[in-house]
Amino acid sequence: MNIGTTASKTTASRTTAPKTTGPSFRGMTRDADAEALVAGMRRAGVPALHELGLDGARQYLSAAASAGRPGPELEHVSDHDIPVGERVTRARVYRPTSATPLPTVVYAHGGGFVLGTLAASDAFCRRLADAARCLVISVDYSLAPESPFPAAIDDVVAALHWAAANAARWNGDPGRLVALGDSAGGGLVTVAVRKTLGSGPTVTRQILAYPGVDLTGLTAGTDPHPYGTELPLTDPDRAWFRGLYVTEESMASDPDAAPLLGDVTGMPPTTVLLGGCDPLSDEGLAYAQHLWRAGVSVDLHFYAGQIHGFLTLDDAILPRASEALGVVSIAIANS
Repeated sequence: MNIGTTASKTTASRTTAPKTTGPSFRGMTRDADAEALVAGMRRAGVPALHELGLDGARQYLSAAASAGRPGPELEHVSDHDIPVGERVTRARVYRPTSATPLPTVVYAHGGGFVLGTLAASDAFCRRLADAARCLVISVDYSLAPESPFPAAIDDVVAALHWAAANAARWNGDPGRLVALGDSAGGGLVTVAVRKTLGSGPTVTRQILAYPGVDLTGLTAGTDPHPYGTELPLTDPDRAWFRGLYVTEESMASDPDAAPLLGDVTGMPPTTVLLGGCDPLSDEGLAYAQHLWRAGVSVDLHFYAGQIHGFLTLDDAILPRASEALGVVSIAIANS
């Protein structure tokens, strides 16, 4: 599927984000399962994340994860330290039973660069390892505001190197190294992959689910997204995350903070999943087009009626999540 109509030369950095010239998600209607989920949150009086504050939002995420269904049992799950300069970051390794080497997936969770833990991502990582028959290495990267930009990127870069060096310990194939991220994690992953080009492990595919790739559009006067006032992710949430992640305004246009502004020449084949009823849909579509214009092979999957977070949700809550997990599993298998 073509996702753009003209080719253009990419540059090392830009001051404004490239705009899409293809289809737009604006005006989409939520799928029935997504509408039911949002309506239930509305009836329950669930507040927006920024209204909870930092501690409250983190506690809410932990409580929601604890209340959810656990993922499937796997043959091996263990926690490890990954050196990042003079400090360490944690990672959790998941391996299903397999007699043959498995694709190795380095996963960075979402959460606006501010929220998220290994425990909160545990059920999804178990489902992923089981469905895709892959070795999963989930990265507990540094969070803002305690560790603002670019600490999390350094952690994901270190995790890619660590995965390539250690995957064989758990029957992972370092020659089939996949980088997967959703939301903020998608932005972190694609920057980390770019930083390893030519000087690090070879990533055979990156998979980006509704990635956060442009911080420049979160300023006063920005045209609001049609679903930017609705749960589970609002435009004020995004602005709040941005303010905690980048400590100086100039950082917002750094290609490492906003990869939509960067040179993506030579990036590996990329699978992109987008939801039309998600405030991140426009920048995700622009990034898919940006990659395509640079000559990158892009598989773009539109879920026009889906909301933010649809990949990682339990299919008992959002049935179409199983469809999205199937797309990701196929992409991993073919990497």
